[in-house]
Amino acid sequence: MKRILIGCLSALALATGTMTGTILLTIAPSMAQFANVKQQLNSLPSSRVSFAKGASSANIQNAENNIYLLRAKAGQKLTLKINSLGARASVTLYGVNGKPLSPVFAGASGDGKTFSVRLPATGDYYIVGGSGTSNHLYDFTVTIK
Repeated sequence: MKRILIGCLSALALATGTMTGTILLTIAPSMAQFANVKQQLNSLPSSRVSFAKGASSANIQNAENNIYLLRAKAGQKLTLKINSLGARASVTLYGVNGKPLSPVFAGASGDGKTFSVRLPATGDYYIVGGSGTSNHLYDFTVTIK
C-alpha cells in the first residue's frame, strides 16, 4: 500500500523552479515532494540518523522508502551530499516545521549534487529517501557542523 501511495504521489511531480536561489531539479517518476512531511510520518517507515562517536557525518544507503529523522540545533550547518540515485530514486530535506528546505534530488541527474543550509531552528529535521515503486537505490551523506 505504501508503494502504491508513493507511486500515485509521483504523478504530482514538481516543475523546474527556484527556491531560495537554488534551482530545483525536475522530478523523474519517483517520490513526489510532500507539502508537509509530518503528515507522512504514520504512513512511511522512519528511522533516526545517528553519528558514530566523534563523527559529524553519516552515510545512508537504503532501497526502501524511508523518512530519516535528524536532531540538530539552530545555527548548525547541515550538508546533504547525494552520492548516487537510481533512475526513480529521490532525496529531499525538510525542516523542523515539516516544510521542504532543499530541492528534490531525483534520478541519476542528482548524483554528486550537494545542498548546504544554516539551520534556522533546533529540532528534528527530516530527510525523505524514496526508492520509487521499483526500489531504485539511493546513497547520500549528511553532515552537521
